[in-house]
Amino acid sequence: MNKENMWKPAVIGGLLLGVLSSLPILNCACCAWVLAGGILAAYLYVRESALVATLGQGMTLGFLTGAIGTAVIALFSIPLILMSPEGSRGIAEQIRELVDQVPGFPAQSREEIAELTSREGFMKIVFFTSLFAQLAVNCLLAMLGGALGVAIFEKRKPGGPPAQTPDTLPPPPPDQLDG
Repeated sequence: MNKENMWKPAVIGGLLLGVLSSLPILNCACCAWVLAGGILAAYLYVRESALVATLGQGMTLGFLTGAIGTAVIALFSIPLILMSPEGSRGIAEQIRELVDQVPGFPAQSREEIAELTSREGFMKIVFFTSLFAQLAVNCLLAMLGGALGVAIFEKRKPGGPPAQTPDTLPPPPPDQLDG
C-alpha cells in the first residue's frame, strides 16, 4: 500500500467533505457530502496510482478523508457557533425546553439538567462530544465512499500489468536508420 500517495487525495476529499458539510445551506446533504468526499478521494487515488487499488486501500483512504473532513468541519463550526444569534446558550436553552415538554419527567432530574446546562463548561462538553460522534460517523461513511469509489473507478485487474503513466512508460525504441 502506498500511503504517501493517499494523503493528497484524502486532503482534497476531506476539504470537499468539510467545507460543503459546514456551509449552512448545503449542510442538509451532509451524509451525501461525506460519501462524495470518500468517492472523490478514491477516484483521485485510483487515477494517480500505478498499482491496482484494493477495497482495503479505499477504506483506509476513506478513513483519512473522514478524519480530515471532520477537522475542517470543526474549524468552520467554531466561528459559526460564535456568530449564531443564540450563541452558545442556544443549545442549553433548547435542552431545558425539551425537558420541560416531557410529561411526567421527575422534578429532581429536571433541576439537575437545568443545573448541568447552566454550568460554565457545558458547551465545551457538548461541542467535543458532538465532534467525536461526528468523527466516528464521518470516518465510517467516508470509508464506505472510499470502498465504493475503488469499486466504481478501478478497472484494472489484480495481478495485471501496472498502469502506464509517464513515469513508468518504457523508453522509445532507438531509430532504425543507418547512417
